[in-house]
Amino acid sequence: MTISFRYKTVKRPDGTHVKTPSIPITLIGKESFDTIALLDSGADISAMPQSIAELLGLNLEGKFTFAYGIGGKAKSLNLQ
Repeated sequence: MTISFRYKTVKRPDGTHVKTPSIPITLIGKESFDTIALLDSGADISAMPQSIAELLGLNLEGKFTFAYGIGGKAKSLNLQ
């Protein structure tokens, strides 16, 4: 199945605007809220800020690892 959508203009923290493959989603957990998700069809993993994981009530007990990308690496929590 193929889904098509238009790129969405998103304002970055530095005030610039860029078009990104983003879609509106609703996250449901301990709290529920609407947000925008960035689609990365080439990604091996999905990531979210710790603050969102905490709002959703996710169990944050896991081991730390590194996530690698075009910008380098970042320390991340592996919840598998």
